[in-house]
Amino acid sequence: MSPSFRHLMLALAGAMTAMPAPLLANDKVTCWGLNTKELAVAPADYWTEERMRKAVSEPLELPSDQNGSGSASPQALGDAERAPINEAPYKFGGKLFYTRGGKDYKASAQFVAQDNIVIGAAHSLWYGGKEATNIRFMQGYNGGGGTRYDIDQAAVLTEWTKVAGEDPSAKKSQYDYSVMRTKTASAVGRYDLGTAKVNAAVTITGYPGRLEDGNYMYREGATILAQAGTSFEARPHPMSGGGASGGAWFIGDSGSFKAVSVVASGTSDYVRGPVFTDDTTDMIAYVKGGCK
Repeated sequence: MSPSFRHLMLALAGAMTAMPAPLLANDKVTCWGLNTKELAVAPADYWTEERMRKAVSEPLELPSDQNGSGSASPQALGDAERAPINEAPYKFGGKLFYTRGGKDYKASAQFVAQDNIVIGAAHSLWYGGKEATNIRFMQGYNGGGGTRYDIDQAAVLTEWTKVAGEDPSAKKSQYDYSVMRTKTASAVGRYDLGTAKVNAAVTITGYPGRLEDGNYMYREGATILAQAGTSFEARPHPMSGGGASGGAWFIGDSGSFKAVSVVASGTSDYVRGPVFTDDTTDMIAYVKGGCK
């Protein structure tokens, strides 16, 4: 097979994989299934190491309100450091690769609540009226490699599809999470789904593009300083930047780890994320059941 013909076949395979099933929407959840017949074969060629390296870090939504609502000093930045990716709970996470609007992106995500459920940011999977396709979760990604998990269902809150085009805000961030189903169960465990309160200390994770080009998971310590509706705001946020979108905020230690939010929007000073609610639990069950 000539190189040019092979490139043509790979392009066609990628295009076929990029065709999702019709959207399924109710008053709470908008869900789409990936073309599972091609998903089992085409992505193995589509998401090459080179294509993953060239994928663009999903931009973090930058609020027009740069001051946030917390009480911390705008200059109070802490330290971000590489996360020990082979240890719990960091090993529950990884990089999310996907195509949206004809462009390849990368963001952050992790196994949460169920062994075949991955949670990330809504603005990764649905933006500008376009849903993501070619979705691949690489658990344990660490400068490359990781374990491949294919996605066959993806969903965002229907409310997100109504506000996705608005300027970033605390109100918008409350809807900024996505739920995906993997074709195979996690081999490394998962976060439990949890809640937190104002003044809680959390650890925030993700693959920020401005730190080592987003090739490694980073972590930072922060404190939840405000809650507006079902949206949190935490400070500081030294690992701000594209690519960290969808990374978990978690609490707990000694074997019990709960994801309480994900990175949605923010600045170099603060970060916002959704509060998980009963709607989150219902959404997870809906996606796990094939959106039926």
